[in-house]
Amino acid sequence: MSKTKNWIMDIEEKLWDDVAKEIPNCEHETEAQAKAIKLADETGLLGNYIEVEQLEEAVNEMWNEFWAKFN
Repeated sequence: MSKTKNWIMDIEEKLWDDVAKEIPNCEHETEAQAKAIKLADETGLLGNYIEVEQLEEAVNEMWNEFWAKFN
């Protein structure tokens, strides 16, 4: 793999870690999605490597997985 691809993958991995940390602090899934979009935009991944729809779907899965522990 190229250094650039490894670098982007590291940024993406950190993004998902940061999103996972935000989920417990959100009142609603849409709030978590908004935070994920903001974080992705700040990293430069949004629109270049990740689309909004991908973020929303991933946050939906993460949200359901997190809150399923409490049901």
